[in-house]
Amino acid sequence: MRTAEIHYGDNGHVDLAVPKGTKLEDITKLQSMVIKQINPRGCQACLSGVHFNIREKLEEVIKVDLDKMAVIKDVAAHR
Repeated sequence: MRTAEIHYGDNGHVDLAVPKGTKLEDITKLQSMVIKQINPRGCQACLSGVHFNIREKLEEVIKVDLDKMAVIKDVAAHR
């Protein structure tokens, strides 16, 4: 299953992380779906200021335990 990560910040920015090789057509559909979730009744003028940051997901991810400042080993081992 291919998944996208969507984060909406207090600053009104939407961050989309999509899998490598995602087609622009799919990103456009995703943007439309996200806008409807953020503001279902918004007009184009209201939504024109929504900033989208689109990037491909990083394939090699390391998770860190912030309290211990240490790499979480079981996640790093799956790289």
